[in-house]
Amino acid sequence: MDRVLPNTLVPFVVCLCLVWTVRGQDIHFSQFYNAPQVMNPALTGIFYGDVRIMGHYKKQWANVPADFLTFSGNYDRKIYPKNAEGNDFFGFGVNFNYDNAGFSKLSLAQLQFGGSYSKELATNTFLTGGIQIGLANRSYKQDDLTSDSQWDPAAGQFDPSLPLGEDFDNTSIFFADFSLGANLRLQKDDRRTKLDFGVGLYHLNKPRQEFFDASDIKLDNRFSVHALGAIKLGGALDLILNGTAQFQGKFREYVPSAALRIYLNQNRGKELAFQVGGNWRLNNITDAIAPAVELHWRTLAVGVSYDINVSDFEIATDNRGGPEIWLSYRIVNVKPLGMFKTCPIF
Repeated sequence: MDRVLPNTLVPFVVCLCLVWTVRGQDIHFSQFYNAPQVMNPALTGIFYGDVRIMGHYKKQWANVPADFLTFSGNYDRKIYPKNAEGNDFFGFGVNFNYDNAGFSKLSLAQLQFGGSYSKELATNTFLTGGIQIGLANRSYKQDDLTSDSQWDPAAGQFDPSLPLGEDFDNTSIFFADFSLGANLRLQKDDRRTKLDFGVGLYHLNKPRQEFFDASDIKLDNRFSVHALGAIKLGGALDLILNGTAQFQGKFREYVPSAALRIYLNQNRGKELAFQVGGNWRLNNITDAIAPAVELHWRTLAVGVSYDINVSDFEIATDNRGGPEIWLSYRIVNVKPLGMFKTCPIF
């Protein structure tokens, strides 16, 4: 027999969800290495090519009525200074994030603009600093919320037609957001061996997040550190090793990742590769394991992963965390030699 949550507990659970989400973590992806602008503003423009367009979709906990949906769309490009010495370049990006969660439809919509500057320290070594400025809206709906005021003692039952009996000052707030980051890129001429190591600090201004005028709730800073590496093992095989650690208030998240990439075609302009691996998400306990596969064809790439929930919450989810899909398309401009700079980042 299905277990039903007593109506008198619903308001309590809803309040907990609101508080945890507002004071808790930002949006996050199991394929964190494919969401660079979410992880570090300094990763803007750090890719092989001139223009990059990406989309990210994640659906969590479909077995639970209060499921989560997250979407991220990204655009970034390189800008080459005409009179600059060496291979220095600028990066510019636009990032849109949307998140919707729970019975309250608590949502976050963000539009962020990022900029970066990459300085060539030595051959195939670049130090990048990045900044991100954005505007965000956080809102929720009361339509599906319930409270103990809707209990009819005369009838001895819950009556959803009765008024909610709650007074909310606001159901929508707007706020500005500022973030910084730094990244060090080391690479080899073969384009397949490289390492990015960086740190990002989000919500420098700690924007206010409260829905009640009298309260004073601020969004905690989020500090992230990452290492993204690829090693050419030889022939048609690469070892991909990634890892990130993120800290926000009392919350912690650690995600190591490993994969093998097999090249089916290595000819320039006709590259075809298949990648298989997995991610392991940890906080205070093991939270989820996410097997992942990717297909890379020329400048188009697609990745699919699935979270297998292994925390105590598996009682509700039946281990079904949810799918995550990533899509990327790069534009690589062909430049006449001797007239324009070639792309320094592989």
